[in-house]
Amino acid sequence: MTTSENLAFSIMEEKRGVSVLLWNDQDDLVRALIVLLAAIGDMPIEFSLVATEKHCETTLRKTIEKRQRLPADSTTKDLCGTPFWIFFIQQAVSRHIGPWLNGWRRPLSESPGTLLVVRQADFNAFQHNAPDLASYIGSQIYDASNMLSVWSKEVHGHLSSSLPSAITMILKELPGTSPDTNEIDRWIVANAPGDGEQ
Repeated sequence: MTTSENLAFSIMEEKRGVSVLLWNDQDDLVRALIVLLAAIGDMPIEFSLVATEKHCETTLRKTIEKRQRLPADSTTKDLCGTPFWIFFIQQAVSRHIGPWLNGWRRPLSESPGTLLVVRQADFNAFQHNAPDLASYIGSQIYDASNMLSVWSKEVHGHLSSSLPSAITMILKELPGTSPDTNEIDRWIVANAPGDGEQ
């Protein structure tokens, strides 16, 4: 088992590559994302829904092309404003979208990296339809349903009971129902780090 803070640490240390966050229930997904965003802090992030609609494909193509235009010898300073991508893969679209993303495995893995949010039931099909991208992912697979509700005092101070509106809109397009802010508030209080924890 792992935590969202472990995932955030991996993202910030690697500063490149593709990771996957699997989920079954929106409740688990929302909790994992709340801790992840608190742990990542000020890193610029761009959220996108990956679906089969033509306008979605066009928008994502423009997003990916922006990263492709960065010079190969870009310095860390050049990359400071480059957003980390979190792509939510809509249910049962991997047959159409998998080969398309597979062709963009290089820009997806370039600094500062990409997190793909995929429903557990769709992940095998996604791997089958995007085999090269799946090889870039390797062992960087995390499961929201198995994540422990544990975090440091520093992250606890940044936790919010709500997600950015961009994510909230995307979650409405995914199966299930998100927990309300009162539930999340209670969860944050119940899992506050003790005095002896860092």
